[in-house]
Amino acid sequence: MKLRRFAATMMAGLMVLSAAGCSKPADTKAPAATTQAPAATEAKTEAPAAGAEDSKEQLHIGITMQGNQSGFVQYFTSAMYEYQATKAPDINMEVVFADDDPSKQFSQVETFVSKKVDAIIMQPVDKVQGAAAVDLAYEAGIPLITINIITDSTNNTAHVGCDDVQSGVLQMQRIIDVCGENAKVGYVDAVLGHSAQVQRAEGYQKVLSENPGVELVVHDTGNWSPEESMRLVENWIQSGKEFDAILCMADCQLTGVLTAVENAGKLDNIKLAGMDCDPVIMQAIKDGKVDCSIWQDGLAQGEMALETAIKAAKGEEVSDIIIDYEVCTKDNIEKYEKLAEERDALAKKYF
Repeated sequence: MKLRRFAATMMAGLMVLSAAGCSKPADTKAPAATTQAPAATEAKTEAPAAGAEDSKEQLHIGITMQGNQSGFVQYFTSAMYEYQATKAPDINMEVVFADDDPSKQFSQVETFVSKKVDAIIMQPVDKVQGAAAVDLAYEAGIPLITINIITDSTNNTAHVGCDDVQSGVLQMQRIIDVCGENAKVGYVDAVLGHSAQVQRAEGYQKVLSENPGVELVVHDTGNWSPEESMRLVENWIQSGKEFDAILCMADCQLTGVLTAVENAGKLDNIKLAGMDCDPVIMQAIKDGKVDCSIWQDGLAQGEMALETAIKAAKGEEVSDIIIDYEVCTKDNIEKYEKLAEERDALAKKYF
């Protein structure tokens, strides 16, 4: 039976990839890895470590990620490359990117199953088709670890990620604390049906139900897109809707929303909140243009996912690992700037 472990009980064991973050023991200042990550979607297979007797005896881990254009996907993947290079050089790690196409990702899992890999790590593109991929691996007897995003299947061996309900709770509560119990708020959804969108909205609704004086003016999807999110909020403002705050489910969306609000001359009237602590948004927090963002430890998730997959491939018992979100504001920005610098440096090393 899988046991869910929350970061509050495991933080001491999660200090590595970020000097003050929640990660497992590793070192972002480690010597340069001997391999480079692919720039596109082609599979990458690590060569056997020097002195290995037979590559067939090595563990073969197949990894399928949403797509390599997203900064956060790069954080997860870079952490895996770093862990493989510095802590598990004898494993054969094959990484592919699904280009945000659930059908392509299912095909990639099919390929891993046909190769009889020892374990699979999957960042699901879609909850439903991702569930079919999980079930396929389960039926083949191959451990599959989901990272960052869940599916509708319970047949995954373990999940490594954060609790997206918690992120929604933290973000909405922060805004209410700042704007007051009678605040008028709106929020920009991620892609509808995406597990992060569903759970973050659940977190929003939980806080709103506890604060009946707060008015939810409107919400709609920005599809993870800064351009769509900008146009969405421009339309809201031009139609006469009034807000004390607008929340975004990702900082990539907030960059567009920030432009819309700034162009409308309403930065002094509308508090803005994001998620992911993107460098652009962190600078906007310092400049007083954005109130907060939510820190998610992508490096810890990537490292822990690979470590968990290796254990599962060896037949060891594994369980879910959930890492807490944290609120980044102007008052604590220095802490997250330091963590972000280390995170971004590792991503640049491999992408």
